[in-house]
Formats: sequence, structure tokens, C-alpha cells
Amino acid sequence: MKRRLVRPAVAGVSASRQLPEGSGKRNLVIVRAGRSSLHAGWTEGPGEADFDLLVAAYEAGATHGQNDLSVFLPGRKIAGYHALFQCYPEIVMRYDFIALIDDDIEATKLDLNRLFAIGRQYKLDLFQPALSWDSYFSYAATLVSGKRYLLRYTNTVEMMCPVFSAKCLQGALNLFGIGYETGIDLLWTRLTDAPWLRYAIVDDVVVRHTRPVGTTKSLQGFGANERYDVQVDAVLKRFGAAFRGFVTYAAVDRRGQLVRSRFLIGLNSLSLWRGLFKTPLKWAHFMRRSTDYTRHCWLRPVNLQRVDIDGGEKPSRQLQNAGRAIMPR
Repeated sequence: MKRRLVRPAVAGVSASRQLPEGSGKRNLVIVRAGRSSLHAGWTEGPGEADFDLLVAAYEAGATHGQNDLSVFLPGRKIAGYHALFQCYPEIVMRYDFIALIDDDIEATKLDLNRLFAIGRQYKLDLFQPALSWDSYFSYAATLVSGKRYLLRYTNTVEMMCPVFSAKCLQGALNLFGIGYETGIDLLWTRLTDAPWLRYAIVDDVVVRHTRPVGTTKSLQGFGANERYDVQVDAVLKRFGAAFRGFVTYAAVDRRGQLVRSRFLIGLNSLSLWRGLFKTPLKWAHFMRRSTDYTRHCWLRPVNLQRVDIDGGEKPSRQLQNAGRAIMPR
């Protein structure tokens, strides 16, 4: 594979970079990987992957394939992404779609190929696969909603496994540099005046989240007793935004027909109760989150009003220094 020399854009990084060139693939998967990362399974098996894989390891000993681009970037997840995009600004020009997938996601090559194909077919700007019922999850909306829908249009896409169009990622890049490790996913669907039918959960592609939410909090810069909602509230307050809940407001059914009835979508969400015997969560938590999702489908505002993130404060020194640790492998 032909490679070209790339000089990083992050201050303090002296090593040159090489980014693969010439594969012709228009999709990229980036994983912040530790030693127990599952990303090796994303490219195994027969057939060709319709994507390149970039392994940005946060922990020494993370594996990478011979043809993968690999860098060592210890520390926090979002700060690491920020440093990576500073080092490789051409990513958003070389690829049509860029996926940021956590290393505890169990998926196959065919899953990811299909995910990119659906995003391209439906001209989505930001989307994610659905989670299996035996996954750990934060929002019940992200669980697969049964067999009725191909995809559901939503007011947000969480940061566990988002797939961005290059244009959408370009518009959201400033969010990665403001110093927060959570909460920015509540804003990155609110950076345009034309958000409708652009963001989705793809029920036709189902992956499994294998690790309890919050397991790697210490690696992301959180204190021992610090809750995620502390940073979420800080992000929303900083930009004068509100979040009233994860809402799916339209869908495409298996016949390719657009469904705009939030009542029907909420009614279909009741099928999640069949996952009660498969979920790794406590039943009370599963029932509360599932009930919240149904109520949000029926009653909550979609809440996609544009938020202006320009002119914010400069990144903290801690965030600026995150780029200094990036090393080629």
C-alpha cells in the first residue's frame, strides 16, 4: 500500500505521520483501543471490508493488523479524538463517512459494511447501529426495536458508536476540543438549520455493547465519585441548550416506507419489554429506561433547534497537552 508522509498539526508533536493512501475506500472506522479491545473481530472472516481501520490505542499492548494505521494515544477518549483530528486533518477530506466505535463493541465486518451502505443510501449525516437486547446501554432508544423498522430517525446519536458524514464531522470538530468527555453528543445533532431526517439509529444492523457503561471513567479523566451528568449539565449550560430526552420521531419500515407517526413508533417501542429476560441490567433499571423511551416518543419535544458553538472558550491546557502523547506505531 502506498503511504505518504504527513506532518502533524498538533503543537508539540515532533514525529512525522504516515497515513495510508490508495486503498480507494471511502469509509473509515476509528477505535480508541485498549488491550482487551474487540476491534480485531471487525475485519476477520471472508470478503473485503468496505472501510479502513485506524487503531488509536489508549493503552499499551493494544493489537493492530498489518494493514491498519495505528498510533499510541494514551488518556481520555474525546481528548484523544481531538488530538487525532488535529494530527490528521485530512481524514475529513479523504473519507465520506467516519465511524468512532468504542473498543467494547462486538460487531462483524458484514455489520459495518451494511451500516455504511445504509448511511449512504439514505443520505444520513450522523447515525449508529442498534444495540442488541443483551447489551449494556444508557438509552433504551438505542436498543433494536424489533423487525418492523429498517431505521429510526432520532434527535441525537450517542458517542458509543456514531458514524459521521465527513461534512457533519467537520462541523462538529470544535466540540471535541472544548474539554468535556461526555455531553457533546447532545449537541452534535444541533449544528445545522436542516436537521430533519438526517440522524438515525439503524435497526437493520445490530451490535452488542459488552461492557457496563462507565467502566473506563478513570481513563477519561473522571474522578472516582464524579457522575457523567455533572459534565452533561456543564456542557448544556455552557451553550444555553436543553435536552429533554432521546426521541425517535420518524422511521423507515422494511418496505421502505416513511413512518411519521410518533404514536406508532412509541407503540412499537413496547416490544423492548421482550428484552427483559436478556438484558444484563437490573430489571428495575431496564424497565425504567424502556418506559422513559416510550413516554419520550409520545410526549417529549424533538428538540433539534440549532445551537451556536462558535466563539467558545479556548481548550484547557490539559486538553492541548493531550496531543503531545501521540506516537506512531
